Amino acid sequence: MKRFCSYLLVVGLSLGFIICPIVVSEAASKKRIAVLYFEDNSRFDSPTGCGCIPGFIGNIFSSKKRWDLEAGFARMLNRKLVETNMYEPISKDELLDAMAVMTLSRHNLKRLKQEQRATLARHLNADVIVVGKIRQFNQERFRTSASRTLREGGRRAPQGPGTASYTAPVILRGSIHRVAIKLEMKFYNASGDLIAEPRISAVRDHTYGATKFASLEASMTEEGTNLTFGQTSDKQRRNPRPIVKPTELNEIKFASAQYDRTLFGVVTNEVLIKVVLALRDNVGPNFITPWESQPATAEKGEKDASTGTGGPIKGKIQYVDNENPDKIYVSIGSNRGIAINQEFDVFTKGKPVRDIDTGEVLTHLPKKIGTLAVSEILTDKVSVFRVVNIAEPLKIGDVVSQDTPETPAAETDAPEKQE
Repeated sequence: MKRFCSYLLVVGLSLGFIICPIVVSEAASKKRIAVLYFEDNSRFDSPTGCGCIPGFIGNIFSSKKRWDLEAGFARMLNRKLVETNMYEPISKDELLDAMAVMTLSRHNLKRLKQEQRATLARHLNADVIVVGKIRQFNQERFRTSASRTLREGGRRAPQGPGTASYTAPVILRGSIHRVAIKLEMKFYNASGDLIAEPRISAVRDHTYGATKFASLEASMTEEGTNLTFGQTSDKQRRNPRPIVKPTELNEIKFASAQYDRTLFGVVTNEVLIKVVLALRDNVGPNFITPWESQPATAEKGEKDASTGTGGPIKGKIQYVDNENPDKIYVSIGSNRGIAINQEFDVFTKGKPVRDIDTGEVLTHLPKKIGTLAVSEILTDKVSVFRVVNIAEPLKIGDVVSQDTPETPAAETDAPEKQE
């Protein structure tokens, strides 16, 4: 019996030695991120909860903010970090425990020196420390309306059994809601040194236009058009997404699932995704986030520009941020013999080339939209480019080439088929 128990113990220990390294290596593959705080400098304070009323007027009616932006932004950023499956956000309890050990208050947290940040990172076992400032957070509304009454018949119109008269109002309404958010971020490494200070912003509009003639009403938003006939209630007329109405926003909790359905929520998620992208670009690792399109796979027989040795140097844009034209990541690396400040043309998908018999789209002609230049050679497969001049916004998958991309025979302008 003793021998059998000893055998089980040896087996258990062996399994433990086998399993433990796997768990440790899986945890070690994720970077631990400590989001310390967001400081609210937006002056967002409105009794409606939407930031539509200036601060000094809002203070007359209400001294309490509806939304806690500082706690909400930190909570939502941690969610985005989890979604990447590459970052592990440090929990609030872990942060509070470390602050207690170091006798730090929330007020002291915003005034840490380099040595204190390093000590805090050590207590948290953090790879990166993140802090942010909310510089702008507001929603503006631009509204216009016009009306006119159409009359047919009347007192002076000839009366008789075959005549009639009517009065029908025509009402035109339109509005634009615009949400703008601006952040100033700071990333620190485990030694407490500053890595990067990206400034990140996002703006989005929600447009609404409607025409009402008698009992017929047509409305249009970015989601499409809607036609209604007869009497419609406010509930039926209200556009479900995104939510922009102040009285509805007033009832929504910040950072909740319902908040994501508001225009504020859409822009907040956009700006925090950009924070995660900036974190990836500055501290690594290299990966495709859940919110980015996968680069198009090379067609069969197409030469890989990053490893090919013959022909013009050619690659594709892998990542682009139109608000930072000096950070364009292209799949052209050091193995192609490129040099800093070397210029390349950039092409996007142009006019379609159709089969002259069936009308099927066979391919697209390349369309030159600007010039990029090499600013930093990162590896043998990727480099950072900057914009020299550009006519259209850059997109992931656009071709960056030393020369004009060769156009296959199928892409040339074919003469019309002779009957």
